[in-house]
Amino acid sequence: MDAAISRSTVTRDDLAHAIYARVPGLSRADAKALLDCALEEMLSALARGEDLSLRRFGVFSVRSKNARPGRNPKTGAAALISSRRVVVFKAAPHLKSAVAASGASPVAGDSP
Repeated sequence: MDAAISRSTVTRDDLAHAIYARVPGLSRADAKALLDCALEEMLSALARGEDLSLRRFGVFSVRSKNARPGRNPKTGAAALISSRRVVVFKAAPHLKSAVAASGASPVAGDSP
């Protein structure tokens, strides 16, 4: 990523630009198409319920949550929370150590 980017969010365009900058001979449109294709494959794998492992980054997996009783926080009325599938992420040790070594201060609103 560019050191000039001071935002706290990396966008799809930022990633496409990074691919374009690092791969000689690749056009901007091709870099964007490559990124879109990769992200679509990742989405498809997770939608099929498969785990997605990115070496040195982490593992995305789909977990099923059972239906459970809950309550409406506004009214206090009991409500059933339906069963659903959620995506969970477990960071790889390399990612954890890289983030810890970066020394970046927490973003406002993040808990310590």
